[in-house]
Amino acid sequence: MRRLPTFLFGMFVGGVLLYGALHYHVINTTSGIHLVPKVESTLASTYVDIRQFTPVDWMQHQDVAAALFTANRQDLMQSAAQDSLRTGLEQMLPPATDRR
Repeated sequence: MRRLPTFLFGMFVGGVLLYGALHYHVINTTSGIHLVPKVESTLASTYVDIRQFTPVDWMQHQDVAAALFTANRQDLMQSAAQDSLRTGLEQMLPPATDRR
């Protein structure tokens, strides 16, 4: 009987984590981690790292894009697009030399 409270606590924590995974996207951006409510309750795309997202990635994660629009967090999409553009330009352009 000593392990019953530990088991019940584990069941409670697991239930809370499952509820969170069903109802929220955990979105990792350059500005930090954000919780955005999901449009549909599924386990798909619970954690999404959008720091290097391209337009093709947004087409593959339409549920995340819809959740960001519904939650009025388009700023997260714009910052991901700007970071992706900046990274692409840095790869294409030669490194800057210091001319002092």
